[in-house]
Amino acid sequence: MNCRQKSSSNDGEIINISSMLDVMFILIIFFLVTTTFKEEEIDHMVNLPVDAKNQSLTQSTGNLIKINIRKSGAYVLMGKQVTEEQISDWMSTEVEKKPDIKVLIRSDQDAKHLYLANVMSICRHVGVPRANIAVKTER
Repeated sequence: MNCRQKSSSNDGEIINISSMLDVMFILIIFFLVTTTFKEEEIDHMVNLPVDAKNQSLTQSTGNLIKINIRKSGAYVLMGKQVTEEQISDWMSTEVEKKPDIKVLIRSDQDAKHLYLANVMSICRHVGVPRANIAVKTER
């Protein structure tokens, strides 16, 4: 009679983890689908000047409007090229909606100072409490 002894250790047994992998993939897909990614508006046609002291002049938190001024003097607001009158109209409606709104002006380093001064005067005229000028910092 051939009798085998059962070993007390389970060395040859394989654990089935396929159901755990299914759950992990479902969780990954769920988190990827429900995550909202914040898209930063960047106008690649604007070459920002560099701050000499390497300090950031702005903090981009809260209600923020970004106005880009290109080298040619074109104003870009939310990805669309606009005129000074359109900026003034749009900003006055935004100030009425959100009185604590902030404006970030991104002017090309080779753009004329006149374009930047025009946008700053529009901000002052419509009652924007905070208008900042963006510069590039070296990291």
